[in-house]
Amino acid sequence: MTSSIPDSISRDELLRIQVNAEPDFVPAETPAMQNATDTEKISFVIDQVEALTDEFGTIFSYKLIADYCIYQLFQHHNEASSSYFKEGMEEPSLAWARDAGYFQAMGTTLRNIHCGPDDFIAPSDDSDKKDLV
Repeated sequence: MTSSIPDSISRDELLRIQVNAEPDFVPAETPAMQNATDTEKISFVIDQVEALTDEFGTIFSYKLIADYCIYQLFQHHNEASSSYFKEGMEEPSLAWARDAGYFQAMGTTLRNIHCGPDDFIAPSDDSDKKDLV
């Protein structure tokens, strides 16, 4: 009786099979900072933010970073609230929605603070002045 399972396979044949294989399973990579200490995480974030802001050369870059982060947190909380609502879980849905509102207020407050001539997010200087005629 012959077997369809070979006793061995050459390295070249194995490489050929790998190249032609379907990418149906890709093991998840562990994020680099997943097992870092709190101090290491803080240091890493500071280093990344400082490197990014150095590219801009202006304080406004901190505002851009903060605005993006606040928006992402706002979105996450809105999605969590919606998910709980769809599951009929009113109390957690309301808590997540309340916190989304906090992030919305933070974003509005941040965007209204002027950070110099490069700040294209803040309203123009005349936007808060009413026509008194």
